[in-house]
Amino acid sequence: WMPEAGGLVDYASEHDEQAMTVLGLSSKREITRTSIRVRTAMAAQTRQGRYLGGRPPYGYRLADARPHPNKAHAALGRRAHRLEPDPGTAHVVSWIFAQRLAGHSVARITRALNEAGIPCPSAADPDRNPHRTAAAWTLGTVTTILGNPRYTGRQVWNRQRTDSELADPANTSLGHKSVQRWNLPDGWVISDRPAHPALVSEADFIAAQD
Repeated sequence: WMPEAGGLVDYASEHDEQAMTVLGLSSKREITRTSIRVRTAMAAQTRQGRYLGGRPPYGYRLADARPHPNKAHAALGRRAHRLEPDPGTAHVVSWIFAQRLAGHSVARITRALNEAGIPCPSAADPDRNPHRTAAAWTLGTVTTILGNPRYTGRQVWNRQRTDSELADPANTSLGHKSVQRWNLPDGWVISDRPAHPALVSEADFIAAQD
Protein backbone atom coordinates (compact mmCIF):
# COMPACT_ATOMS: atom_id res chain seq x y z
CA TRP A 1 0.00 0.00 0.00
CA MET A 2 1.26 3.48 -0.80
CA PRO A 3 -0.41 6.86 -1.13
CA GLU A 4 1.12 7.41 -4.60
CA ALA A 5 -0.95 4.48 -5.86
CA GLY A 6 -4.08 5.66 -4.09
CA GLY A 7 -4.14 2.52 -1.95
CA LEU A 8 -3.05 -1.03 -2.67
CA VAL A 9 -0.34 -1.46 -5.27
CA ASP A 10 -1.49 -3.07 -8.49
CA TYR A 11 1.50 -5.04 -9.80
CA ALA A 12 -0.18 -5.33 -13.19
CA SER A 13 -0.38 -1.53 -13.48
CA GLU A 14 2.44 0.13 -15.41
CA HIS A 15 1.79 3.37 -13.50
CA ASP A 16 2.20 1.68 -10.11
CA GLU A 17 5.32 -0.13 -11.26
CA GLN A 18 6.91 3.12 -12.42
CA ALA A 19 5.95 4.86 -9.17
CA MET A 20 7.57 2.09 -7.11
CA THR A 21 10.73 2.29 -9.21
CA VAL A 22 11.00 6.07 -8.75
CA LEU A 23 10.36 5.82 -4.98
CA GLY A 24 12.92 3.05 -4.67
CA LEU A 25 15.60 5.10 -6.44
CA SER A 26 14.74 8.13 -4.30
CA SER A 27 15.09 6.07 -1.11
CA LYS A 28 18.41 4.62 -2.26
CA ARG A 29 19.66 8.15 -3.04
CA GLU A 30 18.78 9.36 0.45
CA ILE A 31 20.47 6.34 2.04
CA THR A 32 23.63 7.10 0.05
CA ARG A 33 23.54 10.78 1.03
CA THR A 34 23.09 9.87 4.72
CA SER A 35 25.96 7.39 4.53
CA ILE A 36 28.27 10.03 3.03
CA ARG A 37 27.34 12.56 5.74
CA VAL A 38 27.97 10.05 8.54
CA ARG A 39 31.28 8.84 7.10
CA THR A 40 32.47 12.42 6.55
CA ALA A 41 31.67 13.31 10.16
CA MET A 42 33.40 10.20 11.52
CA ALA A 43 36.51 10.90 9.44
CA ALA A 44 36.65 14.49 10.74
CA GLN A 45 36.23 13.34 14.36
CA THR A 46 38.94 10.72 13.92
CA ARG A 47 41.41 13.31 12.64
CA GLN A 48 40.65 15.35 15.77
CA GLY A 49 41.48 12.32 17.92
CA ARG A 50 37.94 11.67 19.13
CA TYR A 51 37.12 8.21 20.46
CA LEU A 52 34.29 6.87 18.28
CA GLY A 53 33.07 4.11 20.57
CA GLY A 54 33.17 0.34 20.38
CA ARG A 55 35.21 -2.12 22.42
CA PRO A 56 38.61 -0.75 23.45
CA PRO A 57 41.56 -2.67 21.97
CA TYR A 58 43.23 -5.24 24.20
CA GLY A 59 45.68 -3.37 26.41
CA TYR A 60 43.43 -0.34 26.85
CA ARG A 61 40.40 0.54 28.92
CA LEU A 62 37.88 3.37 28.72
CA ALA A 63 38.38 6.49 30.81
CA ASP A 64 36.24 9.56 31.28
CA ALA A 65 37.35 12.45 29.07
CA ARG A 66 34.95 15.38 29.40
CA PRO A 67 31.29 16.30 28.97
CA HIS A 68 29.90 15.03 25.68
CA PRO A 69 30.63 17.54 22.86
CA ASN A 70 27.03 17.26 21.66
CA LYS A 71 25.03 19.66 23.86
CA ALA A 72 21.91 17.49 23.74
CA HIS A 73 23.83 14.45 24.97
CA ALA A 74 25.70 16.52 27.57
CA ALA A 75 22.37 17.78 28.94
CA LEU A 76 21.43 14.14 29.59
CA GLY A 77 24.62 13.63 31.57
CA ARG A 78 26.46 11.66 28.92
CA ARG A 79 30.24 11.84 28.85
CA ALA A 80 32.91 11.51 26.17
CA HIS A 81 35.51 8.78 26.61
CA ARG A 82 39.14 8.20 25.76
CA LEU A 83 41.52 5.25 25.88
CA GLU A 84 44.03 4.74 28.65
CA PRO A 85 46.44 1.83 29.25
CA ASP A 86 44.91 -1.08 31.16
CA PRO A 87 47.30 -1.90 34.05
CA GLY A 88 46.53 -5.59 33.73
CA THR A 89 47.10 -6.04 30.00
CA ALA A 90 49.08 -3.09 28.55
CA HIS A 91 52.42 -4.70 29.40
CA VAL A 92 51.39 -7.83 27.47
CA VAL A 93 50.93 -5.78 24.28
CA SER A 94 54.35 -4.15 24.75
CA TRP A 95 55.88 -7.60 25.32
CA ILE A 96 54.28 -8.99 22.14
CA PHE A 97 55.80 -6.18 20.05
CA ALA A 98 59.19 -6.60 21.74
CA GLN A 99 59.19 -10.31 20.96
CA ARG A 100 58.28 -9.69 17.32
CA LEU A 101 61.01 -7.07 16.97
CA ALA A 102 63.45 -9.59 18.45
CA GLY A 103 62.68 -11.84 15.49
CA HIS A 104 60.34 -14.36 17.11
CA SER A 105 57.54 -15.77 14.97
CA VAL A 106 53.86 -15.17 15.69
CA ALA A 107 53.51 -18.90 16.40
CA ARG A 108 56.27 -18.80 19.01
CA ILE A 109 54.78 -15.71 20.67
CA THR A 110 51.35 -17.35 20.76
CA ARG A 111 52.76 -20.52 22.28
CA ALA A 112 54.67 -18.55 24.94
CA LEU A 113 51.54 -16.63 25.97
CA ASN A 114 49.55 -19.85 26.37
CA GLU A 115 52.35 -21.62 28.23
CA ALA A 116 52.62 -18.68 30.64
CA GLY A 117 48.89 -18.88 31.34
CA ILE A 118 48.23 -15.28 30.34
CA PRO A 119 44.48 -14.79 29.73
CA CYS A 120 43.64 -14.14 26.09
CA PRO A 121 41.69 -10.92 25.27
CA SER A 122 38.25 -12.52 25.52
CA ALA A 123 39.16 -14.06 28.89
CA ALA A 124 40.69 -10.83 30.18
CA ASP A 125 37.51 -8.85 29.43
CA PRO A 126 34.60 -11.33 29.14
CA ASP A 127 31.93 -8.65 29.64
CA ARG A 128 32.94 -6.89 26.43
CA ASN A 129 33.57 -10.11 24.50
CA PRO A 130 30.51 -12.30 25.13
CA HIS A 131 30.55 -13.41 21.48
CA ARG A 132 34.02 -14.99 21.76
CA THR A 133 35.27 -18.11 23.48
CA ALA A 134 37.86 -17.54 26.20
CA ALA A 135 39.85 -20.61 25.22
CA ALA A 136 43.40 -19.50 24.45
CA TRP A 137 45.62 -17.22 22.43
CA THR A 138 45.52 -17.89 18.69
CA LEU A 139 47.72 -16.90 15.77
CA GLY A 140 44.97 -14.60 14.52
CA THR A 141 44.70 -12.78 17.85
CA VAL A 142 48.43 -12.05 18.05
CA THR A 143 48.55 -11.04 14.38
CA THR A 144 45.63 -8.64 14.90
CA ILE A 145 47.39 -6.98 17.83
CA LEU A 146 50.63 -6.60 15.89
CA GLY A 147 48.75 -5.01 12.99
CA ASN A 148 46.65 -2.53 14.99
CA PRO A 149 48.03 1.01 14.54
CA ARG A 150 46.00 2.34 17.49
CA TYR A 151 48.75 1.03 19.77
CA THR A 152 50.91 3.92 18.52
CA GLY A 153 48.57 6.35 20.31
CA ARG A 154 46.80 7.48 17.15
CA GLN A 155 43.06 7.21 16.63
CA VAL A 156 42.37 5.15 13.49
CA TRP A 157 39.12 4.59 11.60
CA ASN A 158 37.99 2.90 8.39
CA ARG A 159 40.33 -0.09 8.60
CA GLN A 160 37.33 -2.24 7.63
CA ARG A 161 34.38 -1.73 5.37
CA THR A 162 31.06 -3.51 4.95
CA ASP A 163 30.21 -4.68 1.45
CA SER A 164 26.82 -5.95 0.30
CA GLU A 165 26.80 -8.94 -2.02
CA LEU A 166 24.35 -11.61 -3.13
CA ALA A 167 23.86 -14.36 -0.58
CA ASP A 168 23.79 -16.85 -3.46
CA PRO A 169 24.58 -15.61 -7.00
CA ALA A 170 22.72 -18.60 -8.38
CA ASN A 171 19.56 -17.66 -6.47
CA THR A 172 18.98 -13.91 -6.36
CA SER A 173 15.72 -14.37 -4.44
CA LEU A 174 17.78 -15.00 -1.29
CA GLY A 175 18.75 -11.32 -1.28
CA HIS A 176 21.99 -9.77 -0.12
CA LYS A 177 24.31 -10.30 2.82
CA SER A 178 26.80 -7.98 4.53
CA VAL A 179 30.48 -8.95 4.31
CA GLN A 180 33.27 -7.18 6.21
CA ARG A 181 36.57 -6.70 4.40
CA TRP A 182 39.87 -5.02 5.29
CA ASN A 183 40.75 -1.75 3.59
CA LEU A 184 44.27 -1.03 2.39
CA PRO A 185 46.27 1.34 4.63
CA ASP A 186 45.91 4.22 2.18
CA GLY A 187 42.17 4.16 2.94
CA TRP A 188 42.60 4.47 6.72
CA VAL A 189 41.78 7.72 8.51
CA ILE A 190 44.38 8.54 11.19
CA SER A 191 44.34 11.30 13.80
CA ASP A 192 46.62 14.27 13.15
CA ARG A 193 48.20 13.91 16.61
CA PRO A 194 48.34 11.29 19.37
CA ALA A 195 44.93 10.76 20.97
CA HIS A 196 45.88 8.41 23.83
CA PRO A 197 49.04 7.00 25.45
CA ALA A 198 51.02 4.76 23.10
CA LEU A 199 51.95 1.18 23.96
CA VAL A 200 54.51 1.02 21.15
CA SER A 201 56.41 3.74 19.30
CA GLU A 202 55.49 4.48 15.70
CA ALA A 203 58.99 3.43 14.59
CA ASP A 204 58.70 0.07 16.35
CA PHE A 205 55.18 -0.46 14.96
CA ILE A 206 56.41 0.12 11.40
CA ALA A 207 59.40 -2.18 12.02
CA ALA A 208 57.04 -4.90 13.29
CA GLN A 209 55.01 -4.66 10.06
CA ASP A 210 58.17 -5.08 8.00
